[in-house]
Amino acid sequence: MSVVTPLDQPEPNGREKLNRWLFRGALLVLAIGTVVFLYAVFHDSTPKGPLPAVTFPNGQTKTPARVDPAAQKAAGEFILTAVARKNVASSWSLVHPELRAGYTKAQWAKGDIPVAPYPIGKIEEVRFRVAERYPREVVLEVALIPNPGVKMDPQTFWLGLKKTGTGDGQHWLVNYWMPAWTAKIPKNSS
Repeated sequence: MSVVTPLDQPEPNGREKLNRWLFRGALLVLAIGTVVFLYAVFHDSTPKGPLPAVTFPNGQTKTPARVDPAAQKAAGEFILTAVARKNVASSWSLVHPELRAGYTKAQWAKGDIPVAPYPIGKIEEVRFRVAERYPREVVLEVALIPNPGVKMDPQTFWLGLKKTGTGDGQHWLVNYWMPAWTAKIPKNSS
């Protein structure tokens, strides 16, 4: 019985060389594909910072406007209480009479209120963009982005605020909160 050593092997022909190069190429493509797949799966693609400027079909761009910090604070407290359905009674003082019309303070405190809820405990980030701004009113587009791994879609809401009172007694109250509806684009079924 004879043993064939690497030195005794015949020189590969053209077809064998081609097969070796194809095999090496396939391994390289597999390695690159694996890296791309792992990057896509584990890369944190959640955008950070304020919502970007909006570009309209006519080419006009609107950048986010600044909002009174007191209005931002009222909006944040409203989301943490009324929207989250936690300590709802404390949200009574944050809500404009237009939104709480027909409710007593005791009824409002029970949590059956005209405010679309969202589980705030599962939120990683809240962002807003100013949709409209007037001297005593502001409308915000609020994006609630869930924690990674939570099986919830991000949700966008419209939040309206009105400045009430006079002099040193001026303060912002929430007068509108509603989910922003967007049409789902159907997937191609063909």
